Amino acid sequence: MKKLVFIIALFLHFNASAQKNVSINFVNEYADVYHLALSIYTPDGKNETRVSDLKPYATKTYTYPPKTEIYIANYTQEAAAMKGKDLKSSGLKPYIVLDAKDEEVTILLSTVNNK
Repeated sequence: MKKLVFIIALFLHFNASAQKNVSINFVNEYADVYHLALSIYTPDGKNETRVSDLKPYATKTYTYPPKTEIYIANYTQEAAAMKGKDLKSSGLKPYIVLDAKDEEVTILLSTVNNK
């Protein structure tokens, strides 16, 4: 019985860890620098805020597991997140939720409505 439980546990562990991550590319197609602020919530409950300035025509790539929720924050939301506020609990909807069927997702920053 112990062997069976051990084998099942190994199977579940490797099956979960074999899940492929998804790359997400943010592409700045503007001739100006674009200020990008992200709040990221992974399925394991981790939360991080990423802030960067993308140079003109640059691409910023991140890799996360499927079901990761990504919020693109405006300046007010970014300031709140930097003070430790949780954007997810504020009622905002994620800009994108990474899907397991995707290997790579590209977001053109001209399509982001950041009000």
